[in-house]
Amino acid sequence: MNQPPTRPPTTPSGRARIRGVVVLAVALGACGSSDKAKEPAKPEAQLLGMEIVGETSVERYDLNGDGNPDLFKTYVLRGPKDDPEKRTQLLGRQDLDLDFDGNVDVRRHFNELGTVVREEMDLDFDGQFDAIDYYSDGTLYRRDMALNFEGKPSIVKYYTANKLARKERDTNADGKIDTVEFYDNGKLIRIGVDKDGDEKPDVYTEVEPEGDEG
Repeated sequence: MNQPPTRPPTTPSGRARIRGVVVLAVALGACGSSDKAKEPAKPEAQLLGMEIVGETSVERYDLNGDGNPDLFKTYVLRGPKDDPEKRTQLLGRQDLDLDFDGNVDVRRHFNELGTVVREEMDLDFDGQFDAIDYYSDGTLYRRDMALNFEGKPSIVKYYTANKLARKERDTNADGKIDTVEFYDNGKLIRIGVDKDGDEKPDVYTEVEPEGDEG
């Protein structure tokens, strides 16, 4: 699917509307399992059109009423190829332009059950994804974050039962993980530091738990 044409940079007032658009996006299927969920009355998402290419169809929605598409829903034909009657079109991907500049800021991927399996986010609105969330059975288990905004993860978080279990960090921006934080029930308990550059902790420090971290 091609990106929509680039529009003029977003003004401060335009960025102030992002929060409201995010709320609407959630109602439009952010969780992936309820694409037919009831939508808020304001602002109303307007279907601009649909494009069909082979076994894929893309619906384009206008979220802010400017006549340009801000939400794209891509449906793919899934099911046994040898039994056409059992095949059906299901939501496979959803692209969302939060600041209305023509670039995708959030991209969600869905499995055959309609559940999100991966979510990519552009945190600084530069046209590149800086954070990626991974889900299993609808539960977050890993989050990659490129806080240096260079595309490669500088922080990788691992979750168990919705609680942070481990955090790997590249603190000197050399592209290698050099610090590992260990958590118990979401609370930091130990820090490991790599001293020889092999990306494996050599020195550990025990930490007195103080509070949860997400």
